[in-house]
Amino acid sequence: MNTPLRDQGMDGFIGRMMLVLMVVHIMVSPMALSALGWNYEAPGGAGPTRFHPSSYFALLLFALLLLRHGNPILGFWYTFMQDPRFALFLVAWVLLLYHAVVNQQLPAAAPVDTFLIPLLVILIFRQLNDGMRHRMEGALHIIFVLNALLGLAEFLTGLRLTPYVAGGVHITDDWRSTAFLGHPLTNALMTGCYTLMLLLGGGPRLTGGLRYGMIGLQFAGMVAFGGRASLVLLVLAGLVALTRGFLKFLAGSRLPLRYLTLVGVLVPLLVAALGVLAVLGFFDKLLLRFVEDNGSANARIVMFELFNGFTWPELLFGPPQVNLTYFVHVYKLEFGIESLWVAFLLFYGVVPAIMFLSGFIFFLFGLMARCQARGWVVLGYYFLVNSTFLGIAGKSTSVTTLSLMLLLMLPRHLPQIAPPQPVLRYWKPEAAWR
Repeated sequence: MNTPLRDQGMDGFIGRMMLVLMVVHIMVSPMALSALGWNYEAPGGAGPTRFHPSSYFALLLFALLLLRHGNPILGFWYTFMQDPRFALFLVAWVLLLYHAVVNQQLPAAAPVDTFLIPLLVILIFRQLNDGMRHRMEGALHIIFVLNALLGLAEFLTGLRLTPYVAGGVHITDDWRSTAFLGHPLTNALMTGCYTLMLLLGGGPRLTGGLRYGMIGLQFAGMVAFGGRASLVLLVLAGLVALTRGFLKFLAGSRLPLRYLTLVGVLVPLLVAALGVLAVLGFFDKLLLRFVEDNGSANARIVMFELFNGFTWPELLFGPPQVNLTYFVHVYKLEFGIESLWVAFLLFYGVVPAIMFLSGFIFFLFGLMARCQARGWVVLGYYFLVNSTFLGIAGKSTSVTTLSLMLLLMLPRHLPQIAPPQPVLRYWKPEAAWR
């Protein structure tokens, strides 16, 4: 059941479509879908358009993967029994979905797109061969290069590739770039995760100046996306990485002479470039975000008043969502509930939220069992930033994106890309019966 996919037939189709899934999932944002007429985030609308197109790709590929095993029912059983942690998470997800739809009258799209699709993507990904993973990693780097460049272009010109739409409302008074990933906070969060992986040594095929150039480009993109929490935490992580490297050098770690030469040349140039950008006002809008946040910080305090509007039974098992919407308007929370944890409790109730998040921990451990231990630092960064806005408590595609990034850039075992060899040369009769 764990045989890697081949490059021919249905196996090859699954591998190619997995690459397409990743590109569509990351580069086609909810705002792009809105511009294309796909009613993904706006209130109301037809059921099929409530799901991201990549979700349909994931469901199709997972079904093909089960058919590949011959008996879909047995294939489903063995797929989850290979790692019971994913089975436990699936049980918790089914219970949450039932509670959300039946008891809370919430749309099914949020639990599906946010939590089911990353599970399916991981189950498909672990069947891919090294060549397929290598192509996906290359595409991931290209996506983040293009996203940062587009973000900077939007920031400098004031033009956007797609309109900035949130909750069905066209926003025109926000300077932050939307690029390919959509919402500025999503851009900042995922760019921060990607850059942090590079700082941790992820994506080992990016070496030398290419890696440092990529890190610099992503930091520039972070300015265009304007995510304060994402940027501050990333800068702290960068300072820790620099301090660690400097201490290793003092402890006697060898450093090639060409690196010292590059540092001596590039550091003064970098300082001069930052000075010029500061004089030209490149950082002015970002700095203004720290001074005037349009009441966002105050909203994160006022939102706790929402708990006063409900009885204990309602808080434990989920308050009526009509009442919650009313109180959000009463307390003038223009941007909604800006906390993952508070939103989860108020959407689903304390008991269902704790039950599901406990199952979600099994998912995270199952994911990290396939990644390097340093990936936990990225997860910590991801959840710290998520705590400052609605994040995965609402409909989000970021869990799937993060899972793919971790699996591709910080895999526990680095894929080995070897030149193709004649099949018969290494074929052993006994291997056919394994």
